Amino acid sequence: MGNDVIMDLDNVAVRFTSEGKISIIDAIRAVSGFEHPWTVWETLKTDHPEILDHCDAYSFQAHGSVPVVNSEGWEKILMVLLEYLPDLCSP
Repeated sequence: MGNDVIMDLDNVAVRFTSEGKISIIDAIRAVSGFEHPWTVWETLKTDHPEILDHCDAYSFQAHGSVPVVNSEGWEKILMVLLEYLPDLCSP
């Protein structure tokens, strides 16, 4: 909980740890535009539990613990997420 960074990506605040790990929930929201990224994350974890090997829990200031991941782990999550986007976006 040192020098965390918040970046604005397409009007979505995305948190990074001082070590450069990204908040998975923020990143899913930024990439997908979904209002409920936790639901997407739960689906990804259930269907692809191997992605958890790349994740850590981190407490940003004044917030509870959230999953974070380094760039290598995010690439793996993003590849899985991109497979789901068409299904998640359909009515």
